[in-house]
Amino acid sequence: MYTAKRIPFRIIAPFAWRAVLFFAVYSFIICALYVWAGWTFLAVPFVPIATIGTAVAFYIGFKSHSSYERLWEARRIWGSLVNASRSWGILVMDYVSTLNTPVCYPPAELYRMQQLLIYRHIAYLNALRIQLRSRPIWQEDVNIGTNIVEKQQAFNQGQLDKELSLFLHDDEVEYFVNRQNPATQIIKCQSKQLRELRAAGLISEYYHTDMQRMLTEFYSQQGACERIKSFPFPRQYAFFSYLFVMMFVGILPFGLLTEMSKVSPAHLWLTVPFYTIIAWVFYTMEVVGDTSENPFENSINDIPMTAICRNIEIDLREMLGETELPQRVQAVDNILM
Repeated sequence: MYTAKRIPFRIIAPFAWRAVLFFAVYSFIICALYVWAGWTFLAVPFVPIATIGTAVAFYIGFKSHSSYERLWEARRIWGSLVNASRSWGILVMDYVSTLNTPVCYPPAELYRMQQLLIYRHIAYLNALRIQLRSRPIWQEDVNIGTNIVEKQQAFNQGQLDKELSLFLHDDEVEYFVNRQNPATQIIKCQSKQLRELRAAGLISEYYHTDMQRMLTEFYSQQGACERIKSFPFPRQYAFFSYLFVMMFVGILPFGLLTEMSKVSPAHLWLTVPFYTIIAWVFYTMEVVGDTSENPFENSINDIPMTAICRNIEIDLREMLGETELPQRVQAVDNILM
């Protein structure tokens, strides 16, 4: 997530220079053919082109709005995970107690049970984060080699192993890493421990129901994330938006020739800068819509899941009474991951 108020030119330039150069060269060639080669037939009425541009602008606006809705929904989901995680920490610390059990558990043993529930939840959030940042199906390149795919999968598995090892025992880490959906299995393990605590009398039946309901809430939020991740922005809208923009950008300079020639022959060359600006604006709006389709891709404008997970970790570990806490994730070059 980019945190600064304005994006500096040094960030825009690497993404924009190729398009700007192409538009400038393309319009220059058309102007040169019109002026030097005498191809006056290249000039066409601007009215139909303007009509197409209006339609394309509405279409791009629809796509950008729909893509932003996916991004904002993803942020709302992770906001709900933050609230639910804090609630989970309160429930664990207040509900898991020896008030209703005939067996006297040492405070250290009780604390260990509470810590395990909270640490496993932190592991769950990080597992969900890593799963969501995997490459979506609709962005897979059919020409990509199987070795590259396997390397990517191995990297994700290694990253997951590293993150889970910070909070879980080695036997649990090995079990979760080898599952198809580690985050789902972690919640299942949480449910199993709650049943064991209920059988031991460490939580009442009412408390057990309340905490199970919270686990269901985590599943609901995870499913909402997976819905965005697994279902792409409808391809018919994405593809035709790109196609229409390219068509409009392709024919626009021919209409600008007509308008500039009405002023004077010397003004014909103003077609180049004006066309470059207009074409880049339309092209950029199209690119912005594309980059918002997958809000979990870990790009510059996506959900800062790493920072969110770290903030939740700090809150929950403070509930446990820990004092040696990790630092909050800071933005690097105004980019918060």
